[in-house]
Amino acid sequence: MINLVTVCTESYPLIYAEKLHTRFANLTNLDVAHFCITDRPKEIGNWAEPLFPSKMSKGWWNKLNLFDPNMPDGKILYLDLDIVVIKNFDEEILYMVNNSCSMNCVSDAVHWMGEKFSSSMMLFDSGAHYHIFDAFLRADPSLTERPGGDQVWVGPQLSDINYIDEKYPDLKKNLKFHLSKREGNKLLLPKALHPSVKLVDCGGRPKPDELAFLPFIKNNWHDVEVSQNTRNMSY
Repeated sequence: MINLVTVCTESYPLIYAEKLHTRFANLTNLDVAHFCITDRPKEIGNWAEPLFPSKMSKGWWNKLNLFDPNMPDGKILYLDLDIVVIKNFDEEILYMVNNSCSMNCVSDAVHWMGEKFSSSMMLFDSGAHYHIFDAFLRADPSLTERPGGDQVWVGPQLSDINYIDEKYPDLKKNLKFHLSKREGNKLLLPKALHPSVKLVDCGGRPKPDELAFLPFIKNNWHDVEVSQNTRNMSY
């Protein structure tokens, strides 16, 4: 079983999680179960099954709950909430599922702090990295102040990593670092995408809710229907 698991905690709007799950479900031909790790389980509709974090932390550190051995059995497919799904990427998912490496991911767009590993998209066996979750449970609260964030801490604890962008270089592109240009302090955003791009990572700013003027964001994020309860929530 493939389980799409997102993490939406603290002040992150649940509309991001619902749009991602809904868009993915509308495109895939695979049998995928949907879960969302959240501190607001009662606000999750029928688009996903809520999972309460075993350990509540700050921001992106809550992603470490993905390594909890009590996650749903099977393959865990994780995507950051600010990723916009442009096209079906079943081929790449099946390639990751059938790969023997213990972690499938993409390379970080800028190799932040010298770390190639990116936690923005991952696929791995449920419970396979319990040692990381155990270290997270035992860690001092000051861990969340560690420079570089979760992926700089997690990356060195992993071995046998399959960087899927080495086979599929256009699977996921970062909006700011791969697709845009800079003129001084001005960020020049692309008006269109190359047909081979399937996921657009809008990490940082601007977020998808600020990018309705870009057709590929409007069509694949803003125009994705969500439930009335979620629609009433502000960004």
